[in-house]
Amino acid sequence: MSRPYACSIVAAPVERPPDNSVTRPIAAADSRAVPCDGWARMSHADRIFLETTRRLAPRRLAQDDVHAALQLAQVEPGKPVADLGCGYGRHLRELVQYGHRATGVDRSGLLLAEARAEAPGAALVRADLRALPLHQGSLAAAFCFYSSMFLGSEEDAALALVEAARVLRPGGALVLTSDNPLRLAASPHVKIEHEVPGLGRVVEEGRFDGAVDHVRKTVRLESGEILEAKFHIRYYRPGALAALAYVAGLRFARLHEPLTETTPQLIALLEK
Repeated sequence: MSRPYACSIVAAPVERPPDNSVTRPIAAADSRAVPCDGWARMSHADRIFLETTRRLAPRRLAQDDVHAALQLAQVEPGKPVADLGCGYGRHLRELVQYGHRATGVDRSGLLLAEARAEAPGAALVRADLRALPLHQGSLAAAFCFYSSMFLGSEEDAALALVEAARVLRPGGALVLTSDNPLRLAASPHVKIEHEVPGLGRVVEEGRFDGAVDHVRKTVRLESGEILEAKFHIRYYRPGALAALAYVAGLRFARLHEPLTETTPQLIALLEK
């Protein structure tokens, strides 16, 4: 049930890519990078996400996610693409490895600072997914992994989809992935505990009510410090997602695989 908690759509200024990254001519504006002064400026949600995901999610998982997404998108290497809600860059790194001109977008300056090392060939943009500072029609494809677009309200999700549609070229692809709502409905209450070396005890508890997953995640650090974050993540079944996409000017094309109660993820292709 590990999810990109930190990849929400809170407004923030654009962050320029580091000197060793490839600057992409798709950003409509930019500004000075926000300085990163350590954990003191990172929210509990960001810190929990970064520490637990790095330790509990193997690189192979991100590789599989990106492979499935690219199978759907059918975008040629070298084309401009974006990871919307990129976090610390674990999926962005794989997009770069496939030869794409990749840009990572996230609201967290500290996570983007981590992404510099994780995906050194990518451009980085600090921004709100509801107001992307990217040129209209500048992307061949966009990817949003693990419900990054759906951490807010339905209105927020609709605005984010409208923005994704705006920055896609005609015929461009948007691939969305999330936990499978059918599987969550079959097991609506889940509690997972981990002992993570170097971090401490991690407890993740989720309660799914049919449309929204209420998640509480607690980390008891080895130092004795306790971190806790709560999230409300919306999930859309294919029909509801198709309706939301239609309003945004996108067409629900297909799923990566049929959705049943045992399917791990919903992976959907929307097209402009």
